Amino acid sequence: MKIFLFVCLALLILMLVILAVYLVVGNVFYRLILTRKGRMVKKIVKYFDCDEEYHIFDDFEKIEITSEDDLKLCGYYKDNNHPKLAILVHGYGGNHTHTAKFANYFIKRGYDILAIDQRCHGESQGRDITMGRQESQDLLLWINKMLELKPAYKILLFGVSMGASTVCITCGKNLPSNVVIAVEDSGYDNADRELRYMFLQHKILSKLCYKIFYNYTLKTQELDLKKVDAISSLKSSKIPMMFIHGDSDKIVPTEMVYNLSSQIPQTRRGLFIGSGAGHVGSYNENARDYERALNEFLSKFNM
Repeated sequence: MKIFLFVCLALLILMLVILAVYLVVGNVFYRLILTRKGRMVKKIVKYFDCDEEYHIFDDFEKIEITSEDDLKLCGYYKDNNHPKLAILVHGYGGNHTHTAKFANYFIKRGYDILAIDQRCHGESQGRDITMGRQESQDLLLWINKMLELKPAYKILLFGVSMGASTVCITCGKNLPSNVVIAVEDSGYDNADRELRYMFLQHKILSKLCYKIFYNYTLKTQELDLKKVDAISSLKSSKIPMMFIHGDSDKIVPTEMVYNLSSQIPQTRRGLFIGSGAGHVGSYNENARDYERALNEFLSKFNM
């Protein structure tokens, strides 16, 4: 009997140790990757801070909305007295200034501009990043806010990286008819596949580590990364959409753009692959071709 009790106690202690390790490892990875103060977020911020056109936002008006979970979200608005509006959505770790080159492009076309800080980024509140799940709900609120200002707006959605995936997910929702076209640059097709890919790029991170991170995120944050799926969302999209990706992207695999674009019928689909371009680098590497392809796509649909 004593031996049996000893074995049971040993097994219990072992289970508690395994549980403790699971919780600690899961929490560490979650905080590193999916929170505002995470090391990965700070690393990406430094990667994007080279944009020298950020001063374009100096004369923009700061506006705010409140998210469904009571966070203050900030955006930067430029009224050029135009019937068309481009809503610009930055990527993971960024903020509205990192869409400066794209804001400049749309300003040259006369558009009004709204460049947002996504939740947990820039001056918007929040601790947790959801890779597009809640961010897409926030984007719907921004669309409605803009339609309060100008009910007749024709709206274009434009996103890069995580912002691109946010745009794709939003396009599968019940959008106001004012949203007439969308452009995504370097978006991932599924949050689980993207983060799994990033984990496996580092030898120190194994499949087991990712599994712990995934399960921790699912159980403690109620965020199922597999369900943050831009592909399934695009199947419900009714608007024309252009897809852009660099063929040398080491952060979001280039193959993902084909997974996304294949969900939109060819008659309302555009595709541009930036030769030699890395992540969100197609404009920098191929500005003339990038603008020509985008101009042709927008003109095709009277935008």
